[in-house]
Amino acid sequence: MTQVRTFQVRAVAVIGCSLLLSAGLSACTSASSQAAAPSVHTQSVVPSEWIRGIDVSEARGAETRGVAFKDTSGVVKPALQIVKDHSYNWVRVRLMVDPDGRYGLFQDLPYVKAVMKDAKMRGLKVLLDLHYSHWWTDPGNQWTPARWAGQDVNSLSSSVYAYTKDVITQLRAQGTAPDMVQVGNEINGGMLWEVGRSSNMANFVKLTNAGATAVRDASGGAATMPAIMVHIAKTGNAAETVAWYKAFVAAGGWVDTIGLSYYPMWHGDFANLSGTVSALRSNFSWAKVYITETALYWSANQAGYTNLPYPQTPQGQYDYLKALTPVVRNAGGSGIFYWGAFWSQSGKWLTAPDWKDDDASRRSLFDDGGRATKAIDGLN
Repeated sequence: MTQVRTFQVRAVAVIGCSLLLSAGLSACTSASSQAAAPSVHTQSVVPSEWIRGIDVSEARGAETRGVAFKDTSGVVKPALQIVKDHSYNWVRVRLMVDPDGRYGLFQDLPYVKAVMKDAKMRGLKVLLDLHYSHWWTDPGNQWTPARWAGQDVNSLSSSVYAYTKDVITQLRAQGTAPDMVQVGNEINGGMLWEVGRSSNMANFVKLTNAGATAVRDASGGAATMPAIMVHIAKTGNAAETVAWYKAFVAAGGWVDTIGLSYYPMWHGDFANLSGTVSALRSNFSWAKVYITETALYWSANQAGYTNLPYPQTPQGQYDYLKALTPVVRNAGGSGIFYWGAFWSQSGKWLTAPDWKDDDASRRSLFDDGGRATKAIDGLN
């Protein structure tokens, strides 16, 4: 998310790429133009369908605080029923470590367990987004939660493993195993700073692999575990994005699927997006690529962005999503998730004293009255 703003995989053809992160991610010299596929396939449960996904992280919290979400017809329905009724097949939900409920961050484990039950009851698959922080994680924020403060890389990797294993164990115990798991969110710069900054790729990979290994161990082994997604936000530069994943894989990082954030106001136009997805598929043919976050405005944005590809209207929001799907498909991508869809009537549920505006509400798939915009069908 960007507000108002994988056991080990081995690759021998990209020796030295881990140096890229401290050298500005320049082009990687390798014996092959394609990063080698994992020498051992770590698991087999990779989605086969095209994903039409929607991030529902705020929905339950908004509903419990009085927001009534309405379908395009104006009929009030449970949030996830609206998702199902509009032919989405996946949802995404974030999980925070000890969040305090402010700034839209109330997604602790009990909350996520309830969301997972609701989703599974409606036949929806789930991408579990593990933030490994108490706060929003993105390229500029990857802060270690208080419970793990001061730990060295070995202790921190043990904490990540134990925490992740417990989460997956609890979800499986209630019959709601996730169908794919993000180990970290927008982790361009690493996670669990300062120890896990990606400038020290060995430390960073030790932490992400601890999470991935825990998912495997809690899932009963490689054959029954969900795919591990590694998600970054560098979509506007294909060379840098490919170099990042080459460095990650060269350092032994476990990645089954690739996730990208794509917001046109920050990550360039459709040509940049298409080039990035195509380059990733060319270099990592064994890994599916997803747009894990995207959004556009149905109403004039408060942040003042002017480099937008479509008008800031319900029709413009719809047209953007209708145009986005063929771009991603034709470049070799495998699905799209919409971010912040239920960020509506935030005055009822959002406590954010340091935010000067609520730009995310302008990108919701529900208007200020809680009624679905036309764009809820944009990914059809």
